[in-house]
Amino acid sequence: MGNSSLAIKLSKSAETAVKKGHPWIFEKSITKGPANNPQAGSLCVLFDRSNNRPYAFGLWDPEEIIRIKVIAHDSKLQLSETYWIEKLEVAKEKRKLLLHYVTGYRAIHGENDGFPGLILDIYDKVGVLKVYSKIWNPYLETLIQAIPSIFQVESIVFRLNRKLEGSKEFAYQQGQVIGKKLSNERIPFSEYGVKFYAYPISGHKTGFFLDQRPNRYWVQQHAKEKTILDVFSYVGGFGIHGLKGGAKSLTSVDISSQAMDVAMENLLLNQLKIEKWHPLVGDAFKELENLIQSRIVFDIVVIDPPSFAKQNSEVEVALKQYQRLAELGAKLTCKGGYLLLGSCSSRITLEDFKISHELAFQQTNTHWKIVNEILHDVDHPITYLEGIYLKTITYQKS
Repeated sequence: MGNSSLAIKLSKSAETAVKKGHPWIFEKSITKGPANNPQAGSLCVLFDRSNNRPYAFGLWDPEEIIRIKVIAHDSKLQLSETYWIEKLEVAKEKRKLLLHYVTGYRAIHGENDGFPGLILDIYDKVGVLKVYSKIWNPYLETLIQAIPSIFQVESIVFRLNRKLEGSKEFAYQQGQVIGKKLSNERIPFSEYGVKFYAYPISGHKTGFFLDQRPNRYWVQQHAKEKTILDVFSYVGGFGIHGLKGGAKSLTSVDISSQAMDVAMENLLLNQLKIEKWHPLVGDAFKELENLIQSRIVFDIVVIDPPSFAKQNSEVEVALKQYQRLAELGAKLTCKGGYLLLGSCSSRITLEDFKISHELAFQQTNTHWKIVNEILHDVDHPITYLEGIYLKTITYQKS
């Protein structure tokens, strides 16, 4: 870690954004930088345009349009093993209270914890390190030596984005396990008294979707003697919390039969009554239409789809899909019942998300009040506007 640092100056607007806490510096914003293209992970010192004093530090990414990723908004930084270890310890401390209730959580949330392009999720004694950029190549050895003792894990599984998979320049491989070998890829963990299996090598993301935890717990707390419809149910997160909370019945809808198989595993893991569960494998929109035609209504309806807008050009269509789902959900929720609507797209603003619901409720001539609104849990901290991606609103039908 003894490489010399790069002196950087930015355009006025970019400097202002970074000083306000933004973690991304685009190539076109750099007004003074290195003559050549240094190696990934080189330390960048950002100097003030007017007084030449340092105000932030970042890591150079030679292959990305976001050329510098900020790791610290500060006037001093000594990049060393100690620096990274202390940052890991700070991240752990932020999550201290949560760890009384869960054994599955996000330990490092990228830019928001000062680790841009890096995610660390913990599933009991297994850590899953998702790497999105080569900037971490020079520092991964230090991190994988420190993570086990700080986060009490015995194994670290590497997950790489597509650009890094198979890269000869990158030190680790997709699915590589450091430390104790996994006797079984299926890793059990718990949250608020409910157990789930994570699949850290073959599963989506890092093996499970941890971010909706507080809303799953809300369902558990309100489920007693209720009928529940869980749409885009994946491996059963919301519904299993509901059954654990005493729900009368659970209907799950997902297009993936494989996900339903894992949901069954999770049901059995929690020793829940299988006869209360009614899985429907198929297109969510069509299955909801079928339920409406059957004149069935539910006490709690959860609709938490995958991202509909992965790029800006998809936003308009996505909002129409959210509106349509809210319309279908409104028709399937009984009077006094709850409708939980989620979006995991950063390109959909909270305001636009709410407007899509208002339009849906007008269309269905139904009346609702918001009873719960959650963005991100403590293990998914947000330090910049674009970092907000998860929006979940629970309505009660009047």
